[in-house]
Amino acid sequence: MLERHSRKIKTALLAALAIICPAVTQAAPAARLELTLKKGVELVLENNLDITIERISPKIAASRVQSEEGFFDTDIFGSFKRSDSKKPLNASSSVAAGGIPSIKSENYSLDAGFSGKTSLGTEFTLEVKDDWSANTLNRFTDQYTSFSGIRVTQPILKGFGPGSAERQLNIARKNRDISVHQLKQKIIDVVAQYAVAHWDLLRVKEELGVRVESQSLAEALLEINKKKYEAGAASLLDITQAKAAASSRNDDVLLAQKAVREKENAVKLLISNDVYALKDTEVVPSPEPALPHGVSALDDSIARALVVRADYLEAKSELEKNRIEIRYAGNQRFPQVDLEASYGYNGLGASLSESFRGIDSNPDWSVGLVLRYPLGNNAATGDLRAARFSADQALLKLKKLEQTIVLNLDGAIKDLTADAERVEEAKKTTGLTKDSLSAEEKKLAAGRSTTYNVLQVQEDLAKARSNEVAAVTDYNKALINYYREKGTLLEELGINFVDGYSGTRGE
Repeated sequence: MLERHSRKIKTALLAALAIICPAVTQAAPAARLELTLKKGVELVLENNLDITIERISPKIAASRVQSEEGFFDTDIFGSFKRSDSKKPLNASSSVAAGGIPSIKSENYSLDAGFSGKTSLGTEFTLEVKDDWSANTLNRFTDQYTSFSGIRVTQPILKGFGPGSAERQLNIARKNRDISVHQLKQKIIDVVAQYAVAHWDLLRVKEELGVRVESQSLAEALLEINKKKYEAGAASLLDITQAKAAASSRNDDVLLAQKAVREKENAVKLLISNDVYALKDTEVVPSPEPALPHGVSALDDSIARALVVRADYLEAKSELEKNRIEIRYAGNQRFPQVDLEASYGYNGLGASLSESFRGIDSNPDWSVGLVLRYPLGNNAATGDLRAARFSADQALLKLKKLEQTIVLNLDGAIKDLTADAERVEEAKKTTGLTKDSLSAEEKKLAAGRSTTYNVLQVQEDLAKARSNEVAAVTDYNKALINYYREKGTLLEELGINFVDGYSGTRGE
């Protein structure tokens, strides 16, 4: 009899061990990756593909700024040309030229200088040129004609000033700022996503532990009832109820294991750029706190958010872009009035050097105004109206975002307070339920309770522990959400972000 009992107990213990330690019946993971929240965030910053993709955007925007700066580059130019021609002469011209039937000529042109634009809209060209030619009439003796001077075109109304000349450059700079804000927001979003996934994985792993323990209690009770049944102190109903509970709780364990696999995959996708390499790795999250638990007052939180939130700064940059367009469109309504001026010197000589000798005694200058204005000016008027409407729209979006920030921060602070209370109440409930189970087990041993009652209290304890795990998880997720809404999540995690580069402090 004792040997038979021993074999049954051994079988039950092995079964319980197989549930508690799935490695007995399954292949053990090739590796364990133990993650604190901060370590996981470092892996996210290093490997996450969404962040890696977004990091390229500021580089593209910075390259476009450089491209627009090229608008003010000074151009150096130069050319050398030769042309030959032969023109027939009519009878009278031929007689006048001494009877020759045609005139042949050779012409050369040398031109060099530089040109550019300024932020006031000024266009200038500094040029040195020399032409020389020879023909039949001068018996192919070269004659050199030179010119050295500067030409300037200065818009006076339309196109005048940095608002017009630097419009595209200023927009490119704002787009660069926007891309940096978008990168920071992407990093915040992904880090927050990871932090939530970290706590979710911790929750389902602890939930698995709760379910395994509950299954173990049911198996132990089943063995006790079997012994009591063989001793005539329990009924077949007690054994049936314990078996049913053990089977049901085994199903709970399997579901909990599935949830762990799903949450592990979610974490792996966030921390790695090669999830295949982690396919056999068990991710073990640490419950070590990584965020301070202090919460600022609502007004202070709002004030901070309006200074540092990346999406709010992005919206302000969009509004500033619209104001750039308004200034430009307003300028384009003016008439086109350009001052055109040139000043230089002409020279003449039998050689290249001789043509520049004494050149300052032959000045050549001009000055004048050029006017152009479209009747109706509908294009400029329409562009200005559209720019103003766009600015109004951007301002409304900014105000709406401000309202959203206020409401979300208020909700986040209230959620934190409520979840903190939940954690305390859940801990109390777990302690009281644990005491109830101990008392009920003693009553069962004394014959003053039933298997059904013990199983019910066991289930109550499992539920209480699950609720406690959920409360702790929800509190930490609420803390993450609060710092995200406040815009200081990276700062609280010790992450520096400067001009599109992110890294942990101390790098």
